[in-house]
Amino acid sequence: MASLDPLSAYTHSVRIGDATIHQDEHGRFCLNDLHRASRGEDRHRPAEFLRIGPTQELIEELRKDPRYGQDHIAPVEAIRGGPRQGTYVCRELVYAYAKWISPAFHLKVIRAFDAMATGPAQPQPTIAAPQLPSGPLQDKVAAHFAVMDRLRAIPGVNVGIAGAVTLDAIHVDTGLTMEPYRKMLPVAEGEVGSLNPTKLGRALGISARKVNKALEAAGLQRKNQRDEWELTEAGAKYGEMVPFSNNGHAGYQPLWKPEVLDVLRTPADQALSAGEVA
Repeated sequence: MASLDPLSAYTHSVRIGDATIHQDEHGRFCLNDLHRASRGEDRHRPAEFLRIGPTQELIEELRKDPRYGQDHIAPVEAIRGGPRQGTYVCRELVYAYAKWISPAFHLKVIRAFDAMATGPAQPQPTIAAPQLPSGPLQDKVAAHFAVMDRLRAIPGVNVGIAGAVTLDAIHVDTGLTMEPYRKMLPVAEGEVGSLNPTKLGRALGISARKVNKALEAAGLQRKNQRDEWELTEAGAKYGEMVPFSNNGHAGYQPLWKPEVLDVLRTPADQALSAGEVA
């Protein structure tokens, strides 16, 4: 039987801030993950970096290297479709991309890669997967576990919740019984986030919109590329990303613990009186 390990190619993933930089089976790094780690500004999109002259010249030089010759691994490759879609590049292009963005991000990337080379990565909680014969069924299950890994990289996503959602999705998609694997899910520790912006607003005496602005101003949440709120690394201390479904749209949303009120109450009042929170 083949081992069901949909992310076996990602055994040397790198963490930069609250983002996971995945690798493909050839050891190249996902440029899209690096873009997200750099705050995901449109002007820093991988396509913009790859089309500029200095990058094209560097790629041509890399192709002359015996490691990246025509019969070996390309220094850059775009994978379209599937759970591993993205643009994957060699380490030299990773450093060039980081330098192109900013000196600060360049230094952060260098230190993260140095840490990967000199010491073992921090162990990530994992959920054991069933053993299945090769074929369409394994491909379906593998795709769900690949999605779960992406979700776990989002700050504030509870590993147990991500695992439970994944098991539910596998059951719906394949009909396989997932109940025995639920016993392996980690038990939630501490208080679970349950307050949305409306409930926080009632406690603070302001609207949900103003709560979102205050949370953003406090550095606890930010808008992602889909214009949806997500937790920052600091915000993950006060909330968690919880799955939701509304009018056919599904995703994750931040829910907050009561402790966040202590962070927001005084700044929110000050901002209201000064007219800073609109």
